[in-house]
Amino acid sequence: MHTPKILFLAVASVALIGGCKKNEPSNEAAMPAAAAPAAAAPTIEPAAPATAAAPAAANTVIASQSGIAGSTWDLTRAQVTGNILTLQFTVTPQADKSLFEYSRIKVEQIALIDDTTAQRYSVLKDDTGRPMVSPIEDGGDTLKIGIGANSTGVVWLKFPAPPATSQTVSITIPEVGPFDGIKVSR
Repeated sequence: MHTPKILFLAVASVALIGGCKKNEPSNEAAMPAAAAPAAAAPTIEPAAPATAAAPAAANTVIASQSGIAGSTWDLTRAQVTGNILTLQFTVTPQADKSLFEYSRIKVEQIALIDDTTAQRYSVLKDDTGRPMVSPIEDGGDTLKIGIGANSTGVVWLKFPAPPATSQTVSITIPEVGPFDGIKVSR
């Protein structure tokens, strides 16, 4: 039963190699009936355009604040997917310094504030009770950041999504400047 898939791929290759343009006649009519793909043959879906654009969007800095030991925290993502809001930061230590000392933050002290309702949200927890953040210390209640000199690290956190009527949020992380009025992507 593998023949329909092979023929389908061969037909697709011939169409691609033939260089047909949108307004030119197709070569499909010239193919013998035996070479035509079967009706039940699988179709190949093109990749979604968002997949190609995702890396560029991840590097866009939405807002920046100073943080622990002179580090810089760049917010690169504030995206709602389903009922979850994901925040992602790129953290850069002060020039020629590492960020290991004083780099532990209790997860319970991190908050997301809905600017419309002033509702405070805590970090989500998975089924085992572990906070949905990274990097996390083995004990599971502390964000642990260890970044070498002249390097960067990524920190992400997941929160319950605010209602669709709330367009902006504020983020508070101990020893990091406040991120106020951050527009949420949906």
